[in-house]
Amino acid sequence: MDIFNKVNKLEITEKTKLNIVRKSDFIDEVFFDENGYPKPSWIDISITDLCNRRCVFCPRVDPSFYPNQNLHFSVDLAKKLAADLQKNNYKGGVVFCGFGEPLLHPKIYDIVNIFKEVHLEIVTNGDKLSTDVVKCLYKAGANFICVSMYDGPEQVDKFDKIFSEAKVERENYILRDRWHTQEDSFGLKLTNRSGVIEFGPDKVKFKQKPCFYTAYSMAIDWNGDVLLCVQDWNKKVKFGNIGNQAILDIWRSIMMHKTRKKLMCGDRSSSPCNQCNADGTVHGFNHVNSWSRVDND
Repeated sequence: MDIFNKVNKLEITEKTKLNIVRKSDFIDEVFFDENGYPKPSWIDISITDLCNRRCVFCPRVDPSFYPNQNLHFSVDLAKKLAADLQKNNYKGGVVFCGFGEPLLHPKIYDIVNIFKEVHLEIVTNGDKLSTDVVKCLYKAGANFICVSMYDGPEQVDKFDKIFSEAKVERENYILRDRWHTQEDSFGLKLTNRSGVIEFGPDKVKFKQKPCFYTAYSMAIDWNGDVLLCVQDWNKKVKFGNIGNQAILDIWRSIMMHKTRKKLMCGDRSSSPCNQCNADGTVHGFNHVNSWSRVDND
């Protein structure tokens, strides 16, 4: 699979393409557990259920459907997950993103520090960033910060100055331009968040299209629930909870693998996948091949 050719076909900005290719270096590398099963390589944690913005392409634009809630990933839960990852020699990435703005977590530096032994990324709208905040995040253990800029081109100089003053090298952060209009999809890969909103391509086109999310990634909510994927804003499917289960036990569970096999084969008949228009094949192709070999043994 040539990730460059695949990404170049996507109608997104060059910075977003660059970020996809960058992540492919470790997301699409497959590591195996003691039984020969592929491990996840990307874990998305929604560490807070708060956001200070209401973007029109996000379910939060309607607070009656998705209101702000003062709910956060706890320190104890973070410690349990980090210990679990270390025990299993996890080599993939962890990203703080999900359904809220990570920098609104009241103990953000403590949470970052707990995951300092893994590759940790933070996706932020940048509203809370300053030179001191950036310094503290990297000192605590962050490896990479992705800033999604929604206001305009003038933000580029602003954030470049912040990172420069914090003495962060250019390869350790990226600024994604998201100030575009609906006509050019706001510069990103718009999806309907598994049918929650009306954005992106016609879902009918994806009815029998494979999805690789569950082949390589896990989505964890603020309370430890392991969700179907980052697109499921209704949180309809839950595979388990890291608070009382080992993460690899959930990853290898019958329920998750049954879902994984269906999606890898292009079966989106179950809810909420039958309402989803996300591509889901940008990453994970190596994991799909590895899972297929396991299933055929």
